[in-house]
Amino acid sequence: MDNKKISLFSCTLMGIGSIIGASIFATTPIAIKIVGGNGIVLGFIFASIFVFLKTLPEMVLTSALPANGASYMHLTRLVNPYVGILHAFNQLIIGPMKVATMALTFSTYFKMLFPASSEILVAVIVTLIFTIISLYGIQFSAKVQNIMVGVLLAAIGTYIVVGWGNTVISLQEVITSTFELSKMWAAMGIMHGSLIGANVLMYAADEIENPGKNIPIAFVIGTLLTAVLYAAMAYVTIGVMPNFYEIDNLATVAEKFMSPALWVFFIAGGALLAVVTSINSAILMFSRSHFAAARDGLFPESIMKVNKNGAPSNSIWQNSIIAILAMISGFNLNDVINITSIPGLLLSPIIFASVFVLPKRFPNSYKTSFLKIPHWINCLIVVVASALSILLGSNVLKQMHPKNYIAMIIFYILAAIYTTFRIQYLKNKKGIDMIANMKTPYEPWIRQEQQAAERISSESLNS
Repeated sequence: MDNKKISLFSCTLMGIGSIIGASIFATTPIAIKIVGGNGIVLGFIFASIFVFLKTLPEMVLTSALPANGASYMHLTRLVNPYVGILHAFNQLIIGPMKVATMALTFSTYFKMLFPASSEILVAVIVTLIFTIISLYGIQFSAKVQNIMVGVLLAAIGTYIVVGWGNTVISLQEVITSTFELSKMWAAMGIMHGSLIGANVLMYAADEIENPGKNIPIAFVIGTLLTAVLYAAMAYVTIGVMPNFYEIDNLATVAEKFMSPALWVFFIAGGALLAVVTSINSAILMFSRSHFAAARDGLFPESIMKVNKNGAPSNSIWQNSIIAILAMISGFNLNDVINITSIPGLLLSPIIFASVFVLPKRFPNSYKTSFLKIPHWINCLIVVVASALSILLGSNVLKQMHPKNYIAMIIFYILAAIYTTFRIQYLKNKKGIDMIANMKTPYEPWIRQEQQAAERISSESLNS
């Protein structure tokens, strides 16, 4: 991979741009209809707390052992290769489906400006555009992201400031009203996806300056800022349109209090840019995960190809092509949101398992990491986050249609068959033990562990 790395500033904007994306525009109307207008503001606040709990174990791991492919690398090296394989296939479906969600949301808002446009065609085109941008490497992607995030924050700020003065119910009324707890769980299961984008940074750790420190900082700043913005947007949305069952998208709400010029700016600079910043980040994140799995042999060697800009070009194309196939095959926005929520919630506890064994396998890296949290607290957070993930995931599961179940079951069956044949093929044809490769410690981690041991020894002598 390319030696050029992005700074803390670009890292933070990349995280913010990834969070404030298609999800806030796509899932807010869906979540409002599930929980009702009186629960949406608190829902985003609760969802942000859940995101911190759910992501902190991954941040602890990345702070101690940064690597491209993040969770896949931690699971295969610290827990068990087969657990890592399951996660790799989860990423293979979550990544493209997230890109599909964003592209379809983009086309929905684009159609408001250009009614004659084809939603599927626009979604495919925007996916291809940001696929090509990603091929120019992380430095170029980060520069594009910085500009887009600046405009995006201005558009969202306009929605909040102008809309706040046009609300017909108070914030206190919205927050103090009652709601059904079961519906809140289901809504949070969907809303958490709107806030979890900053974990994109963990998957490109090898391409970020001082990743053990900068990634956690960027995550905290990005998630906190976004949670506040989302809660404010949620209040404005309900405050302007208390008849929440009529809300199909945020543009409908914005049209009620914005001038034509501001409305166009909100659509173009807000909704459209929010979507493309997330597409940019998602392609970056999941292509690196696929790259790491290919390096171990799980996916074909061609997925490891790196172009002259240091980008894993074939991995990027793989992610985007699957997304395009999903869109043209007829999956709509609700389908892809549900399909990505289930692996992201019900199966996410497998990621946290690495935390339990981290201090045994790399004790010095753990002790000297930026996030110096007592191990018992990390373990407690893992248990709580796992329980919440299963609870929220089971509630989202109830929202799914039979075709969603069928698609997921078929996918996992095919993944199991492919893995079995892949292991045998590599062993018989090339003499490669794929499982042994996955157990081999990552070389940079070995060097880091040695350096951490020397640092601890030096500090002990000086004291």
